[in-house]
Amino acid sequence: MKTKLMFMFFVLALLMVSNLVKAENKVCVYFFYDRNCPHCAEEKIFLEEIEQKYPELEIHYFEAYYNKEIFEETARKFNSKTAGVPMTFIDKKAFAGFAEGSLDVFDHRFNAYIGYSGPIENQIKRCIEIGGCDCPEEDIDISVPTDENESEIIVPITPIQNQTLIVPFFGEISSDLPILMTGTFLGLLDGALNPCALSVLFFLISYLMALGSKSKCLKLGLVYATMVFIVYSIFMYLLYLGIMNVMYVLGAVEVAKYIISAVMIIAGIIQLKDFLFYGKGVSLEIPKFAKPRIKSLIKRGTINSAFVLGILISLVEIPCAGIFPLFYTAILSYKFTDISSLVYILWYNLFFVLPLVILVTIFYLGLMQIEKAEKTRLKTRRYMRLISGIIMIILGIWFMLW
Repeated sequence: MKTKLMFMFFVLALLMVSNLVKAENKVCVYFFYDRNCPHCAEEKIFLEEIEQKYPELEIHYFEAYYNKEIFEETARKFNSKTAGVPMTFIDKKAFAGFAEGSLDVFDHRFNAYIGYSGPIENQIKRCIEIGGCDCPEEDIDISVPTDENESEIIVPITPIQNQTLIVPFFGEISSDLPILMTGTFLGLLDGALNPCALSVLFFLISYLMALGSKSKCLKLGLVYATMVFIVYSIFMYLLYLGIMNVMYVLGAVEVAKYIISAVMIIAGIIQLKDFLFYGKGVSLEIPKFAKPRIKSLIKRGTINSAFVLGILISLVEIPCAGIFPLFYTAILSYKFTDISSLVYILWYNLFFVLPLVILVTIFYLGLMQIEKAEKTRLKTRRYMRLISGIIMIILGIWFMLW
């Protein structure tokens, strides 16, 4: 009998010690959400799952609209901004937005880390390892929404998107329909209104046609378009990384936005100037020093020369056609911080080279004479600059106010 009592006492003591350790190791998490926010709903599911995984977790759920004072006070203690929801606060770290991922990126727009699931869980693990993390405020009065008061919609923070798309070699990446549509529109616009790439293609095809080689016209034209695609994609990805470094590493988010907007507007004004006074003053065109080299490559008419021509044109036409890529990569840098940005850049360039591929095919099939096409291009190039200039100015102003 005494043995049983001692055993029960021992078990009870163990349970008490276990509960005491758990209480001491508790990890307090403040989670601010809005019931109309889809990203908030996704993070709720994530937090409920890891709550089962880590018994030490103590999660406080706050409807942001009904707990504005707590939201603002918590953000102030973490030196962050209450720009939207979801926002998560754990020990000394604030997380803005939510998506599945493992990157540890600080977003200077909110003075908080981007709310990737990996860093959030890592912060919880760190708290457990050091013996727990207290709440910012132990005694709090949580306000609960009532049926008679409809909550105001809190603007969701969406530095990243959490829809997924399976892409070969890249695996599961983020998929954002508006970005796909933007890439399609700007890519086609950039390719169709690109006087540099089109003029070189016309010269190349007309030279090959004069030699009477239609098959060579097709081969060299496609090699040229392929190299433009590859080099332009590399250029845009490097541009994206550069913008990312300026914004997130140096913390100059607003500065980068205004610089990009100013470049867009200035480039648009130059295009409008060329519509009114073509060839006078500064123009967005292929530099004069590169033109003799381009003509020399065209006259060679070989696969190797088309290969080099595609690389050369992609590099020297950056002043001529780099404005739309600048805008597109800037948008990507605001929304994506991982390899998925490269997929969107490749998507843009598919549509950028599509007009080149279509023209090569048309000339190969004999559906249009190159001389007639070149005359049409010369007649319409001023209007092409007018259209692109107006669009550049509109996009620049929009991006400045974004």
